[in-house]
Amino acid sequence: MDRDLALEALGALCNASVTSVQKQGSSDVSFGGVFRRGAGQQQQLLDIQHFIPTILEGEETCSVSNTSFRSLRSVLQSGEPPADSSQLHYSRVPTGRDLVIDENEFFDPPFDYDFSGLSDTETYYRGGEVYERPSGWYRFGLKVLNKYDDNRWLGSQYRTTQSTPGEWPVSYHGTSKQGAEGIIAGYYQPGPGQAYGRGIYSTPYISEAIYYAKIFTSQKTGKSYHVILQNRINAEYRQKHNNDKYWLIPIQAHISGEEEREEVQQAIRPYGLLLKEV
Repeated sequence: MDRDLALEALGALCNASVTSVQKQGSSDVSFGGVFRRGAGQQQQLLDIQHFIPTILEGEETCSVSNTSFRSLRSVLQSGEPPADSSQLHYSRVPTGRDLVIDENEFFDPPFDYDFSGLSDTETYYRGGEVYERPSGWYRFGLKVLNKYDDNRWLGSQYRTTQSTPGEWPVSYHGTSKQGAEGIIAGYYQPGPGQAYGRGIYSTPYISEAIYYAKIFTSQKTGKSYHVILQNRINAEYRQKHNNDKYWLIPIQAHISGEEEREEVQQAIRPYGLLLKEV
């Protein structure tokens, strides 16, 4: 799996056209987070801190994401297994969203990992929770070291089966705040002060997340791939549902976009882009 494929996967996640300054050449100039190219063309700069908010924005206008929302709602309401999503194919439709990344600041090759053929004989833990490693997937490492207040949330940089102090558990991205609004309302009785429904849903199980994964066909290879985001979750912000299969990060309503981005950053952070050939 090469970097061109990773860029296509980013486009599927963000429901946008994604390229890099390295692919475009060095003539691009950055003005306050916007890359300005010849003939007045502009592209929004996508960085790690704004990656998940950008995905959430893209999901609001993506038909595949809307189908996944409905499937998740059904699962949360009924407790039944999710429906087969193998036919949910993402086809990029021009949205006017034109994103650009700096590959040197976005990807972290030392943390790329090929999980294909993986067969664990030990149980791994991250942040005090069982870590289901993504067997059969390829991970592009994302450059998150030293991008936040500290690095304890990532745990050890070396392979270990045990958690470390201050580490956050691993989850796999499922669906977002807009599609999740009202999913649980009327079906569960929230406890005092809790507001169910609006927020970011993910799961600690890669085997569960694949039901909501986007599938895209690469223009370069002609093959189709699943794409999923691998995250760390701040347990202080997390709610568990359906026998711990689904984790909700509640997001307040009626707050500004910047306040929402700050809440997301404190609660869930991406660190790997996972791809698997269909």
